[in-house]
Amino acid sequence: FLDVYDSIRRDSYPDVVQSLALAARSLPEPRPRELLQQLCSQVQGGARPHLAQLLALRSLFSGSPLVLNRLQVDHVRALSQVLFLTPRLPAALLRRRLRSHILEIRQLDRALLRLGLGQLSEEELRAACYLRGLNSTHLGRAECRAWLEQWLRLSRELQASEASLLAHSMVLLSLNYSRPSE
Repeated sequence: FLDVYDSIRRDSYPDVVQSLALAARSLPEPRPRELLQQLCSQVQGGARPHLAQLLALRSLFSGSPLVLNRLQVDHVRALSQVLFLTPRLPAALLRRRLRSHILEIRQLDRALLRLGLGQLSEEELRAACYLRGLNSTHLGRAECRAWLEQWLRLSRELQASEASLLAHSMVLLSLNYSRPSE
């Protein structure tokens, strides 16, 4: 069942990246606009982003058209499907639920950082990855751990006001993931 649910979730991944690329066009500053467009092109081309690339764009997701409260409705609907939230609600409610779920994941990340990944069983490790957008059913323990460590490094750096970047990272870090970077 996890594969089936992930397939449904993954159907929205290209929509999220496309919506992000479209939103990038409306950014007023040329340099951030180019960096975000480059990131979207890379991901659409099959590459995985580096954490440094995501962190370099963090300010765009807290005070621009990319903050959760200012995203287009279709964009919010696609992100909601990534989190298995029903997309058939009024826009204001969708945004509030999306933010609430992302901040809950952020709190779980804080707890995981305190606990340490070494304390998780293989099943808990897989579940933690799955919750954050990665289908871990066909990955080994080391692969799950490597991905989750990367996610936690990103999450640790982000503030609550940057929840939109965390939501988008569920797609950006998972879409082309198959094994740890060499």
